[in-house]
Amino acid sequence: MAVKQGVFPSQTERERVTTLSKYQKLYENEQFAVLGIHELIKKHYKNLSDLIYLAHAIPARVTEFYGDFVQGDVDRLIIQADTGSEKDEAWVEQVVYENDLKEHVADFAEEQSQFGFTVLLGWMDETGLYHIDSVPADQYFPQLDGTVIFATYRKDPEDPEGKKLLLHTQHYQKTEAGKVFIEHQAWRVNNLKVNTEPYNLDSMGKLIGRILKDREDLEIDEFPIRQIDNGRKTKWGFGKSDYHDIVPQLAEINERTTHASTVFLKNIDAKLVVPASSLNADEHTGEVKLRQQDVYIAESKDDLVPQYIINTNPLLADVREHVAMELKFVEWVTGVPMWALTKQGSQPERVESLRIQLFTAIRKTAKKRAKIKRAMLDMFRIGAKMTNQSAELQENDINIDFADVLPVDVLSEVQAESTKVTTGISSKKRSMMRIENYTEEEAQEELDNIRSEDQIAGIGKPENAPTL
Repeated sequence: MAVKQGVFPSQTERERVTTLSKYQKLYENEQFAVLGIHELIKKHYKNLSDLIYLAHAIPARVTEFYGDFVQGDVDRLIIQADTGSEKDEAWVEQVVYENDLKEHVADFAEEQSQFGFTVLLGWMDETGLYHIDSVPADQYFPQLDGTVIFATYRKDPEDPEGKKLLLHTQHYQKTEAGKVFIEHQAWRVNNLKVNTEPYNLDSMGKLIGRILKDREDLEIDEFPIRQIDNGRKTKWGFGKSDYHDIVPQLAEINERTTHASTVFLKNIDAKLVVPASSLNADEHTGEVKLRQQDVYIAESKDDLVPQYIINTNPLLADVREHVAMELKFVEWVTGVPMWALTKQGSQPERVESLRIQLFTAIRKTAKKRAKIKRAMLDMFRIGAKMTNQSAELQENDINIDFADVLPVDVLSEVQAESTKVTTGISSKKRSMMRIENYTEEEAQEELDNIRSEDQIAGIGKPENAPTL
């Protein structure tokens, strides 16, 4: 069914896009536009343009933290075929390399954290190369009937003012036989970005740099699209942004520090209380002894002792503690450590201690990884169908293994593996594979080298056994 004129996107969809725009502003530290500030603070300024607003980049910190944690050590991230076929291995390796897939895992995780979901799209170019891209969250519109619409806006080249927009919609649907096809349409839109009348599809193709046909058949039986939610779906059908539950804390932290900064600005250059005679001009030189803007003139005798007016409000000293408490709540909700801001002194250096303190972050990371891994596995399986790879790749998952979230304590790891070997619960080969990230062939080769070196050194020969 084609996209209907005058109804896309719906009001609910437009509201969702507005929310996504707010999350984007929070990430880019344009927080004043989203959170605002109390009128009592605004009244301190004659001109609102002079307002000092302290925006703390906590949203970006949360998002980038989970991007790093989910990706882990990119050199230890494994994405490879597990069918034993050199052709399958070569295809998977090509897809990983051409798409910079290992490097983009962090991008997937950051979008997942920021918006509450990210969307992967698989497609094949003219050369037959399979691509896996993330679709901007505000271009993704899943429909109630199970179909999916991607919407892309472009500036209307015929508008001299550059204010009018055009819309390109890609509607992913299935035939009665269950095969996927894409219906392309182009539209003019109104000021709400709702499609109002059709636009020439060839002209739209020139704008986006590709030839557009009314219909594009994919010859596969499932959509090459996967929505990666941040945890479980909400009632709106999407995961929840990591920012959602900390918006009140973000507003409070920014507002309290802004308030304190405003008070400091007004009071840090304390004024001096002086008698009126201090402003009289010198009878010989004609110069004024003090500038009036630096002092407060008291209606008193000339022998008044000058003194500074200072703000002794004790609550100013409590602002730091209050902000620290709000940061601790942010840490509690998101799992992202705020130690550098809430603690004094050094942090634990041992990995075991870090694992205990970062337990919440590690558990959240595991959930995020599981969602991303499942989507990536599906994208490879679907890609195998689109590019006519082996039946094994079309029907089974490849191998994706993430590295440990935290740095590895090599000494502790070796000691643990040594104990496993000596107690007989693990082989040397498997221990070497776990410690050094060897393949089975590499581990066997290394074991053979060790045996050869031992024989040369005379280790392990009965005639060299010690005597009593």
